[in-house]
Amino acid sequence: MAHPFAQIVPLGTSLDTFTYRIPDDLQNDLQTGYRVLVPFGERWVTGIVVGFCETCDLPSNRVKTIAQILDSHPLVTPSMLELCKWMAWYYLCSLSEVISAALPSGIHLDSGQHFALEKNFDDAISRLLSPRQREVVTVLGELGSASMRQLQKRLGKQGVQPAIYGLLRRGVLVAFQKMSAPKVKTKTQRAVALVPDDSRWFDLELPTLEKRAPRQAQCIRLLRSANRPLLTAQLSAEGISSGVLREMAKRNLICFINREVVRDPYADTDLPPPEDVTLTPHQARAIQAIGQSIDENAFQVHLLRGVTGSGKTLVYIRAVAHALASGKGAIVLVPEITLTPQTVRRFRAHFGDRVAVLHSALSPGERYDAWREVRRGKRAVVIGARSAIFAPVENLGLIIIDEEHDGSYKQDDPAPRYNARDVAVMRAHLQNLPIVLGSATPSLESHHNAQTGKFSTLILPERIDNRPLPTVTLVDMRHEGGSLFSRPLREKMRERIEKGERTILLQNRRGYAPAVQCADCGESFQCDHCQVTLTYHATRRLMLCHYCGYIEPSPSACPSCNSSNFHLLGVGTQRVEETLEAQFPGVRVLRMDVDTTRRKGAHDRILSRFSRGEADILLGTQMIAKGLDFPGVTLVGVISADTSIHLPDFRASERTFQLLTQVSGRAGRGEIPGEVVIQTYMPDGEAVQCAQCHDFEAFAQRELSARQSLGYPPFGRVVLLLFKGKDEHEVARAAGIIAQALREQTPPDVEILGPVQAPLARIQSTYRWQVLLKSDSHSHLNAAARNAAAQFAPNKRRSRGVTLAINVDPMSML
Repeated sequence: MAHPFAQIVPLGTSLDTFTYRIPDDLQNDLQTGYRVLVPFGERWVTGIVVGFCETCDLPSNRVKTIAQILDSHPLVTPSMLELCKWMAWYYLCSLSEVISAALPSGIHLDSGQHFALEKNFDDAISRLLSPRQREVVTVLGELGSASMRQLQKRLGKQGVQPAIYGLLRRGVLVAFQKMSAPKVKTKTQRAVALVPDDSRWFDLELPTLEKRAPRQAQCIRLLRSANRPLLTAQLSAEGISSGVLREMAKRNLICFINREVVRDPYADTDLPPPEDVTLTPHQARAIQAIGQSIDENAFQVHLLRGVTGSGKTLVYIRAVAHALASGKGAIVLVPEITLTPQTVRRFRAHFGDRVAVLHSALSPGERYDAWREVRRGKRAVVIGARSAIFAPVENLGLIIIDEEHDGSYKQDDPAPRYNARDVAVMRAHLQNLPIVLGSATPSLESHHNAQTGKFSTLILPERIDNRPLPTVTLVDMRHEGGSLFSRPLREKMRERIEKGERTILLQNRRGYAPAVQCADCGESFQCDHCQVTLTYHATRRLMLCHYCGYIEPSPSACPSCNSSNFHLLGVGTQRVEETLEAQFPGVRVLRMDVDTTRRKGAHDRILSRFSRGEADILLGTQMIAKGLDFPGVTLVGVISADTSIHLPDFRASERTFQLLTQVSGRAGRGEIPGEVVIQTYMPDGEAVQCAQCHDFEAFAQRELSARQSLGYPPFGRVVLLLFKGKDEHEVARAAGIIAQALREQTPPDVEILGPVQAPLARIQSTYRWQVLLKSDSHSHLNAAARNAAAQFAPNKRRSRGVTLAINVDPMSML
């Protein structure tokens, strides 16, 4: 049945649905999930059809009409739309924001305001214009038309906007909407196709062509053998020049076509042979349980808790193989820092080009091509980071979340501020399929759900081949005289270097020193835009803010007292590297942190070099703590276990335990047993004590008891209201108004904490204040957060640039 109106969500906005008239010529074609081009205010935007209706409350002359359908098939399936609607409700954001996150970036059409000189513009008027206005006129005379951003890029931002508005008022300029092309498109390359298709022609003509034009004959043989068009570059590699091809085209032997090319950075990767190993009894039981859920098309959450080195990845691979054998697809999510080519190669070794990879390190074009291959059903397995949970896998049968506890699954900015693990569980529920949450150190929320029977538990209690877990030594650094390396760690590193074995060192701070302080007056160097100290980077001889990127040269004198005596406080990876090279002359060190992995492929190059034995020590931040499997590593050292334990965050102890346990698991994965040395100033701390014993149960029991007494997750839920703005007084005032209103209108089972300054009180010249909502009633908590948004909306105009970000289930309280 045809409907006169459609409900459209305009993408790229924070707004919800709008009603549009469906023109007669689109009545039979339009379906839910299609992208359409619609007028929106004075511009054009891409929208998604989310529903239909028979009537519209607006007067007929105010209802705008859909211009065109942009795709041959719906981009958003009914099940994906249902998931997006749930996300918009749960995470208190707009449906537009969720759908925009679920689709590849850069593929949408929209329009923007452009400016041009009025047709009858008289140069004589220029004498009446300001210098800045004359500059705008000159540039538009050269370009014909330009957007505000283009003009500001050409002339600098200062004074361009008022100059343009002045010229519009004078009638010198005209403003109009101009459609912008999608930023990401399909890539095509020139290819060659055979024109003759009669085998008798080849039998008669090819022998003659062999004698008269052997290169043309060679080209025909290659095309016939391939039985498909070939790229001109492929033919050129075989010695067939462009001149030969042009001559053949003139004779109508071939024709040129544009062939779509898939941008796949992993296409030419050397793959290891598929693993042929005997499963342990616990692995076999886990695979059987997951396979049964796949066969039954049943929603079931399996918490796979296995010690480090227990073979969880092999369980994933066998479970995916079971899904594929059943004609179903799979999504495997891994944290961004563990999505290494090493991980991708293991899956591609088993499933070949049926695997698509989706993560932020790919170019927009590579991500778009991978997404399209999945949507077309050409790739049945998706491995990726957080946003890969939206992959349009055909007949999805299994979802796997590796390292399910990892904080990188949570998006903080921009909206939607979702946790991909929780979204994955909801997607599995909506589509009736099993999901596997894997970790050696599960989040306390998942562990609690397993304890209460919401999740099933699958345990891998020992390492493969009965290899022992590494022995862990705690070193009390209070007795080590302020040295960077304790005596036990120094001796064990020297022993490994002499034996030709390898070591991994963790220091979860990059740079050389986290702070620079004047030795005479105590003044420390702060970022001009953030309330944090500048980190000293020795390799570049500068001080850098790790939050906004602000840079200052290395100081020569204190700005407060003019002293030239400075202390470098704290230890970063650069300082550890320098100390290693000083204390172990000739040692080969590879450093892996944000500074050394900025360039594309750097991550893989460092790990490949370490795998080939080109370094004795791999030093890095938390990116080396997970997902790495190097059998030659027999020692792991933790320079400072106390880096994050004192952060003002109720998850600080949990994160410390997880990090120590995960990095300890890098040792002893081969034939030689591993050792771990953890340096700490708090050897009696709960997190390091339990990490020493590899005792997750003991840690969970103690930490859950503390959480329960305070009403923190998993026994209660929290929503963080973050107020931000350039004027601190206005930010504090807005936070206070909302907090007071909530206290007056919210049920007593919702606790309201604050307002207070955020621990990171100023970032990028923006002040930050928090209000924390806490309750064991999700419905009351959700209602209170919605009330906060509703209360803030009418005050927004009076708040002078203050914004409110609502973060449901925050992973960081900073």
